[in-house]
Amino acid sequence: MRFALISWSIFVDNNLSVLKGNKMKKILLGLMMVLTVGSAQAALTIVNPSEVNFSGYDGEPAAITGKFSTGLWGALSASTAGTFYATYLGNESGYINSFLSFDGGLKSLVESNSVGTTIATNVNAGIVPFAFFDSIGSFFFNGSNQTPILGFAIMQPKSLSNEFELFASKESESFSQYDYIIGFNDSFRSDADYDDFVIGVKFVAGAVPEPETYALMLAGLGIVGFTARRRKNQQA
Repeated sequence: MRFALISWSIFVDNNLSVLKGNKMKKILLGLMMVLTVGSAQAALTIVNPSEVNFSGYDGEPAAITGKFSTGLWGALSASTAGTFYATYLGNESGYINSFLSFDGGLKSLVESNSVGTTIATNVNAGIVPFAFFDSIGSFFFNGSNQTPILGFAIMQPKSLSNEFELFASKESESFSQYDYIIGFNDSFRSDADYDDFVIGVKFVAGAVPEPETYALMLAGLGIVGFTARRRKNQQA
């Protein structure tokens, strides 16, 4: 995508001088701005993040993701409409827990699922609609007030920035496919280890063109620029 935007910028710079009329120039520059802004906004972000430290992240989740001891409280928000993917990565709990997501219907991940089971939910921009549920009837919705007893911690599969160095002690390249790893802590009051139900999440924006779309757009505009140059040379 970055290459496509760079190529687009070079194209505009090389061809604006031969494309006649301010209207065409404005159209081209407008398209460039739309592509750039669209690519920058296609993200899953954490609203009101605050760091939380914990211990006891072990069992099946730790064997799969590596051990975590720090994460973020906060809510996950989509910057634009798209598809939210959730993948089951194990559990370590005396309760029976599950993950629920909503898009007009109800989709779920449960402990009987195989590790790697994935569900996809179509979401709009804003707080992503999902919740965790335990077997004694406690719900925790994304966007609710976090507490040590009931809630989730958001972890990164590897360091993504210097602002929050949140990563597993055993980093795995296989988990770089996820935007975040989320560890649920159910309502059992004896611990706060965020390994009671663990998922990996990934967001794919639906409104942002795929790389193939950029390539086709650039090819078409390249033809426009070539035609304009040839006409200029013929007139000369």
